[in-house]
Amino acid sequence: MALKKQWYEIVAPKMFGEPVIGETLAVEPKHLIGRVLEVNLLEVIKDYSKFYIKLNLRIDKVEGQKAFTKIIGHDTMTERIYRMVQRHGRRVDVVNDVTTKDGLKVRVKTVFVLLKRVGTSMKDATRAVAKKQVQEIVEKMTFEDLINAVIKGSLQSEIRKTCNKVYPVAGIEIRRTQLLGEKKIV
Repeated sequence: MALKKQWYEIVAPKMFGEPVIGETLAVEPKHLIGRVLEVNLLEVIKDYSKFYIKLNLRIDKVEGQKAFTKIIGHDTMTERIYRMVQRHGRRVDVVNDVTTKDGLKVRVKTVFVLLKRVGTSMKDATRAVAKKQVQEIVEKMTFEDLINAVIKGSLQSEIRKTCNKVYPVAGIEIRRTQLLGEKKIV
């Protein structure tokens, strides 16, 4: 005996205005809860300048034929990072585990490129300044505010300002944010 599956609309989180971003099949609504998906930000907010950002969403609740999602992080396309790193610059990666104002533990991975080739001490100095800046800024934000700041680029510009005091930064990007304790996107 075959099981009858139904179509459910996947709805983006409230912070994006709850647009329908896709459909999925399931036998029962309870099978949808906890399902993790990756969606391009372009599909959610229709802003073509942010095509390189991918949102990680988890289905939280199902009402009728609609599956509502919650944001659990974001990723930047690897091609964007590869394009940032040029031949004569130096790539610096920073990883922070921070607790937001609303009590969520978040891992924030930042990557930036220094203008020219520099020694390890200069890379370490800029990394330390960036790590401290991310820590201070993210602790004052909720997780939703953090995602908005990353999408708008305001967090990146704040980090860039402080890092430029140590050494000129060519490009900066928040490579990934991830709620700790959540399923990881592979």
